[in-house]
Amino acid sequence: MISVVIADDHGIVREGLQALIASAPGMKVVAEAKDGNEALDLTLLHKPVVLLMDMSMQGCSGLQLIETIRRRIPETSVLVLTMHQEEQYAIRSFQAGAQGFVTKSRPPAELLDALRQVARGQLYISSELAHKLAHQAITGRSDGQPHMRLTRREHEVFMALVQGLSVGTIADNLHLSSKTVSTHKARTFRKLGVDSLSGLVRYALAHDLL
Repeated sequence: MISVVIADDHGIVREGLQALIASAPGMKVVAEAKDGNEALDLTLLHKPVVLLMDMSMQGCSGLQLIETIRRRIPETSVLVLTMHQEEQYAIRSFQAGAQGFVTKSRPPAELLDALRQVARGQLYISSELAHKLAHQAITGRSDGQPHMRLTRREHEVFMALVQGLSVGTIADNLHLSSKTVSTHKARTFRKLGVDSLSGLVRYALAHDLL
């Protein structure tokens, strides 16, 4: 039996995933989380075969959640389910320790296949995304967007800021000082060529990062 913890901040998404997984033989949802902190607590409690998680949630950041789960319960596989189609999200997810990456635009049958595959300890990535990553590896080029030059921490701070979190809250979630978060914020502004939070949000929207 493939036990699954679902982590997504949208109730309607969790409900849909619950119904989909319940309809599949050999799978069951053991818990649902609405933010990163709850996802961490429930995954540590239930130790599921798979944690199916969104990357953009309040609380513990997506990358931090992946790393913590892989370190504390390595027998649990992590499958990222996100609306972000950009390959940079996949790269960062796999670097953090995820076993699979699926966008929410893919068919339900593909998600079930991905769950089965990562439950067996295998990696899962869609053929479309694999093609993009292979092209980058062969040519040594990416799309060159400024946000792809952000460090891991700058990326986490960037995503938290555009979700409306304050510097203090981000510092608590990432276990950093407010001064360190402010430094990452300033570097992110500089790299993305913006000078305000509204400019940061406009950048995220223009590049389909929200």
